[in-house]
Amino acid sequence: MRSAAGENEAVISAVPGTGPDLRRLLWRRRLELWRRRARELARRFTLLAGALFCALLLVFGKLDIRAVRYVHERAGDIGALVMGVVRVPLALVASAGDAVGELLALRAENARLREENRQLLRWRHEAVRLAVENEALRRMLAMPLVEAVPRHTVARVVADSGSRFVHTRLVDAGEDRGVRVGMAVVDERGMVGRVIAVGRHSARVLLLVDLNSRIPVVVEPSGDRAILEGDNGPLPRLRFLPLDPRVAVGDRVVTSGADGLLPAGLPVGVITRVDESGMRVRPYVDWARLDYVTILDLPPVEPPAEDAQPAPPLAADLVAPGAAERRMR
Repeated sequence: MRSAAGENEAVISAVPGTGPDLRRLLWRRRLELWRRRARELARRFTLLAGALFCALLLVFGKLDIRAVRYVHERAGDIGALVMGVVRVPLALVASAGDAVGELLALRAENARLREENRQLLRWRHEAVRLAVENEALRRMLAMPLVEAVPRHTVARVVADSGSRFVHTRLVDAGEDRGVRVGMAVVDERGMVGRVIAVGRHSARVLLLVDLNSRIPVVVEPSGDRAILEGDNGPLPRLRFLPLDPRVAVGDRVVTSGADGLLPAGLPVGVITRVDESGMRVRPYVDWARLDYVTILDLPPVEPPAEDAQPAPPLAADLVAPGAAERRMR
């Protein structure tokens, strides 16, 4: 190796201008080779030492030597102490993991219970709504006059006129359910009004209190007939009573049926005021709670047929006087 190095030195010295750089390069290569050999020797020594240590452990483990037993005991004590120290944070980590898992499970259960609670509340509101609707329909159908009418239509109020000068309601029944203009409309309390316009699937009802409402009524028990006239106020008034009416506060007002469109006997309201300004009637209907109505389908009252007129005389009888006597002869 020294001869090779000497030869390299001779070659390097023979080349002009390149001596120092080539020397540094060669020394680096030599150092790299020495490092590789050192690492290889260290690896081999480490493997040999590890194998020797394992063999010694096996040998000493089989021998009953006091020092070995002492080392084993101390190692066990140290291991137990280390495991005891390590077990505490491990137990804390495990309990924290369990707590986190339980918290996530509780959150999921809480979300499920909240959704179930919302569904139950929706079902409860729907059940209450259906119960109220069912009770209103039962009361409406239990009216004697409604039971006496073979054909009637139950409809729901879907819109209000929303005006101070027009008092009407829009219901969800129209020509598709046989509703016609002029039909009487009632609820479970009494007379609501009459149908004034009909569409395909809806109809508009003119209320008793509207300015354009005129309904023939009769006061009970006196039997005095009058016209109930609305004025856009809460208390319609009685008009066209007899000269000496026998009415008093608290008397009941019902329809008379004199117009041939409304049935007789529909409850309208009760007289609440009798003075010089007129007589006012408070309707039975609660306009703020008007939800379902019944449209009565009554057959129209047709006027009686005119009396039969005698047949006109024959033209021959009129032209030839005495013809009847000749036929009799």
